[in-house]
Amino acid sequence: MSFTPEIDNDLFERVSLQLRRWSDRSLGVAKALIIDGVPLSEAAAMHDMSPQQANVIRTRFVEKADKVRLQSFMAREKPKLPKIELELFKPEIQTLHEKGYTVEQIITFLAENNVTASATTIRNFLKGN
Repeated sequence: MSFTPEIDNDLFERVSLQLRRWSDRSLGVAKALIIDGVPLSEAAAMHDMSPQQANVIRTRFVEKADKVRLQSFMAREKPKLPKIELELFKPEIQTLHEKGYTVEQIITFLAENNVTASATTIRNFLKGN
C-alpha cells in the first residue's frame, strides 16, 4: 500500500516558514507524519513524544496549511461575484450616489478600477446599503 501525502512538499515548506515559533522537533514529527507517511506511533517515538502530542501537531499543521491554501487562492483569484467586489468600493459608491452621480457614472468609475457591474447590480447594491 503506497502513501499519498495530504500536503505536497512545496506547501509543507511554505507553511513551515510561517511557523517560526515551532521547534525543529515539532516540524520534524509533522513532516514524518504528513510528507513521509510514517505511522503515528513510530513518528512520535522518533521525536520523543507521545502519539497524542504528535497527532495534535499534525492536526494543527494541517489546519495552518488549509489557511495557507485559502490565502494563496485568494491572492491569485479575484472574486467573481459583483456584490463582493462592490463591497470593496462601498464608500466610494455611496459618496458618488450621495453627490448625485448616475448609475452609469458609477459603472464608469468601477470600470476604471477593473470592476464590471451592470446597472441592475448597482441599483440593487444601492438599495441594500
